[in-house]
Amino acid sequence: MAARVIPVIAVLALLCSALPAASQPAVWPLTAVDDLGNTVVLPARPMRIVSLTLPTDEILLSLVDASRILGVTTFAADPTVSNVADQVAAIPHKLTLNPETIISLAPDLVFVADWNDAGAVKLLRDAGIPVFVIANGLSVPVMEKKIELVARLTGDQDRGRLIVARMEARLAAVAEKVSRIPREKRARVLDYATWGSAQGPGSSWDEVIRRAGLIDAVAGFVPDHWGQVPLSREKVLELDPDILVLPGWVYGKPQGAAAFFSQVTTDPALRGLRAIRTKRVYMAPEQLKTTTSQYFADAVEWLAKIAYPDLFR
Repeated sequence: MAARVIPVIAVLALLCSALPAASQPAVWPLTAVDDLGNTVVLPARPMRIVSLTLPTDEILLSLVDASRILGVTTFAADPTVSNVADQVAAIPHKLTLNPETIISLAPDLVFVADWNDAGAVKLLRDAGIPVFVIANGLSVPVMEKKIELVARLTGDQDRGRLIVARMEARLAAVAEKVSRIPREKRARVLDYATWGSAQGPGSSWDEVIRRAGLIDAVAGFVPDHWGQVPLSREKVLELDPDILVLPGWVYGKPQGAAAFFSQVTTDPALRGLRAIRTKRVYMAPEQLKTTTSQYFADAVEWLAKIAYPDLFR
């Protein structure tokens, strides 16, 4: 009984720590340094925000009133890749990084990704628009810092801390359940992409695996420049995972994921795989597998539940 009480106490402590009285209000003008080292000055609390990254789309829609969001990415409205597709109808603009369009909206804060076109970002800055470059977080502590950073920039620190506390509470609940499984009995999982690779150690997916109480089948491999571990069929057979996770979405190919699932599960060369024999091959929802926002907790819950369904009944 005591093993179940402790997580509840921890959850309550996390939520209580997020009460508004515990934080300091933002002071304007606010100065911050983005993830490329640029100094960004916000003269007042942003009320016309544009988000050009899916993670900030997802964070902002839980953080600020929708009336303060002028635009989100085009991907935000796509339920196959977005966790907020059902929330963006009221957002006026679905955008790509088109400087002319964005300048015409006169935003007072724009979020862009660290891989966005530097020339386009410069045009926005030259027009006097505060642009904040933000990189994806690949681990839970970094994701939480990104949420808190976005909350600071929007003047919503209390709400940001509450989002983080809820995320922590959900992850703690999963951790408590999977802690009952000895390491030697934990399932080994391999994700396998259409181009014949797995996401390597240090990726956000590797973090999902660990938090869900599984063993990453490529944990001992060194990823390439793109964070991937190339895998031949022979290597996949050698790894022989308990669970095989395939893409739930293929860019530009509406039926691509289903076709790849069929190709892999009927491939004579792979029929000996334990995961195929035991029918433990799953298509991962793309919006969960790649998220680096607070919805990361959903990804961990999804993987833990398919791996250890008895723990969640």
